[in-house]
Amino acid sequence: MFSVCLRYVKNQPDAEDVFQQGFYLVYKNLHQLKNTEALSGWIKRIFVNVAIEHNRIKYQLRVVENVELQSNENFAGLNDAISLIATKELTILIQSLPPGCREVFNLYVIDGYSHKEIAEQLEISVGTSKSQLFDARKILKNKIIRNNINLLDKTGN
Repeated sequence: MFSVCLRYVKNQPDAEDVFQQGFYLVYKNLHQLKNTEALSGWIKRIFVNVAIEHNRIKYQLRVVENVELQSNENFAGLNDAISLIATKELTILIQSLPPGCREVFNLYVIDGYSHKEIAEQLEISVGTSKSQLFDARKILKNKIIRNNINLLDKTGN
């Protein structure tokens, strides 16, 4: 569950706060769980909700505009680069996203929510959810390309 917390918040201290609050709510509400087979999904949903609420309080969601795309003509092996990124590096890249993009990206790509569910959860429109996801993907793509070009430059390849 700590990795879930890290994906949704910007830094480790915030993730620790969300982690602690999540377990407190799990313990407090355990009596409400009716189907013990759904325990892991139920716990994960609590942690996601706590992280979203944390971000809602700490950051106001803002729409990201005017994201500049870097050309990827110099880097043809983008898929290879993505496969070489360690989970920790990918988590750091996701954490660096603006709060709105980070939450929508996590909910849609990693946790499998629909845009309608995201819109309801974050109290935004479906269009804003789609726009935030598009921007998050664009930002991540640029960061991955930039990081791998820097790695290639350092190794001389």
